[in-house]
Amino acid sequence: PLIGMQYLGRGFSALKAPGLRRYVVLPLLMNIIIMSAATWWGGSKISSWIDQLVGWLPGWLEWLYWLLMPLALLTMLFVMAYLFSTVLVTLASPFNGLLSEGVERQQGNVLPEESLWSITKRTFARELTKLGYLLPRYLVLVILSFVPVVNLASPFLWFWFGSWVVALQYVDYSFDNNGRDFREVRKILARDSFTALGFGMLVAGLMMIPVVNWFVMPAAVIGATLMRCERLPLTLEGNPSRVN
Repeated sequence: PLIGMQYLGRGFSALKAPGLRRYVVLPLLMNIIIMSAATWWGGSKISSWIDQLVGWLPGWLEWLYWLLMPLALLTMLFVMAYLFSTVLVTLASPFNGLLSEGVERQQGNVLPEESLWSITKRTFARELTKLGYLLPRYLVLVILSFVPVVNLASPFLWFWFGSWVVALQYVDYSFDNNGRDFREVRKILARDSFTALGFGMLVAGLMMIPVVNWFVMPAAVIGATLMRCERLPLTLEGNPSRVN
């Protein structure tokens, strides 16, 4: 997990790297706009939702407020963070694909030349594939969040699954640029799941910090691409190049 976290740190360090800055600007602007709107909207909604939750409790159970409020707050924060992150990643996918490609070229990898229109079509189609994987699982987590007793664990389930999803989303740009099937990508990433979860946990945590979350997406794209190049093979039969 610590190695995974270090990759995000390397991503932040490379935001101003020559050759990458032109790919960082547009995703960064989109990130600032969407995450600022999400923080403002989420802050106003969470307060009203908590008040409604308290209103449903009978007087003799009002003491449960102090137990339920932190759990409900955490759950709502995770839900909104991952919801807006999914929207953001989908809209910014062509630029993230270009940024990932730029990182790979700096690592000495040879990729086929593509037009911007071709990259846009390919990355949007890939995001639809990812949504087909994510939405049913998110729906199960939403349902579990309303099941008594089970919902006590929902913040931890959201954080665990969200961390995996975040790692999968960002590392997939490099695999997609190399023409790899999304189902195969999931299996390859599962081989190094602890590194992936360490990376995803740090990204997920920073996504919930105002202002810091503006810079998370481009840094995560760079870090995940470096992680793919150095630790993950392009095929299930390949041998990853491990970092000591």
